[in-house]
Amino acid sequence: MKKYKVGIIGYGGFGKFLHHWWSKLENVQVTAVADHGSHIKEAENCRVYYDWKELLNDPEIDIVSIVTPPHLHSEMACAAMEAGKHVLLEKPLSVTEQQAEDIFRVQRKTERVITVNHMIRYNPIINAVVDLTQNGSLGRLRHAVVNNYAQDESLPETHWFWDESMSGGIMVEHGVHFFDIINAIGGQKYTEVYGVSHKRNDLQRDRVSAMVLYSEGLIASYYHAFSGPGFFEQTTIKLVFDLARVTIEGWMPMKGHIKALVNTKTREKLASLPKWFETKSENFEKINDVSRPEGWGASESAGMTGRESTLVSGILYEVDQIVTGTFEVPLTKGEVYGSCVQQILGDMILKIEDQDHILKITLEDAFEALKTAMLASK
Repeated sequence: MKKYKVGIIGYGGFGKFLHHWWSKLENVQVTAVADHGSHIKEAENCRVYYDWKELLNDPEIDIVSIVTPPHLHSEMACAAMEAGKHVLLEKPLSVTEQQAEDIFRVQRKTERVITVNHMIRYNPIINAVVDLTQNGSLGRLRHAVVNNYAQDESLPETHWFWDESMSGGIMVEHGVHFFDIINAIGGQKYTEVYGVSHKRNDLQRDRVSAMVLYSEGLIASYYHAFSGPGFFEQTTIKLVFDLARVTIEGWMPMKGHIKALVNTKTREKLASLPKWFETKSENFEKINDVSRPEGWGASESAGMTGRESTLVSGILYEVDQIVTGTFEVPLTKGEVYGSCVQQILGDMILKIEDQDHILKITLEDAFEALKTAMLASK
């Protein structure tokens, strides 16, 4: 078994996190790190470079992980591929479309493997919801609501995060994760994007929101705020399907709940959700539709469907039960996060060894999320 040598450019908190989890993989060795800060001295059992270009000249390194502020991504990724390295690039892909196109051009020229670290795609909850959507168990996805309330206590006014020439702004630096998640679940392309934002001062744009219309009718709203204490940090993703209401909790999704109309076959498929626990189930015969108050006259559609089907958005679905339940990943947040970054590196290695392998996250996927984020930022 080949052991792949990895070099990490950018050795802050996340760079150290990657080093920690990748060191647990049998076919991976973190060989070198590069950073100009004093914290690079904390790197153990690997070579240390104070100039990232020197790391690219290291002949032993197979894969370069780029964990730097976003405005540096394109230059470093292109240089790494030109140096013959495969690249795992931290999100976002870039901060401009031209930079993204440069990455595409160099990738085509060098034929190196490159992916972008939208690692939430590997989360078991997201994987299960994607599968349930694709196999039609929940009906069509009509609406998505993403709310992210993040702390700003560790982001002083001088932090590069607030400099949009470096970060791209909240939607680009952070929101791309969630545009990518909804893209994966919905399987649709954006057609219209509208954004609004608030700036607490000339430099810090701390609250942003977007409304997106997608190609098959999905409408999604996104809200991100970096303006509160860590105590109130919270992320929720609410999904409205024809046959289900799903709520997912956690920036790194950890748990959630669902209420769904099902038949015998689709009820069994809900078990694909991690640690699925059905809390209640009822047959249609025992359920009263309370969408209209007492005394409301019969509608023209009354009697059109039996209790083994329901008509939603003009589509007749064969369902005869309604179930509610919960799901969760029975691990710590760190373990789930660590597993995700291990899986994305493993996915890259599969692609390196077999060019016919399809990456879970392609450059095209990352570019789609980036373009949505940039439109939402205007």
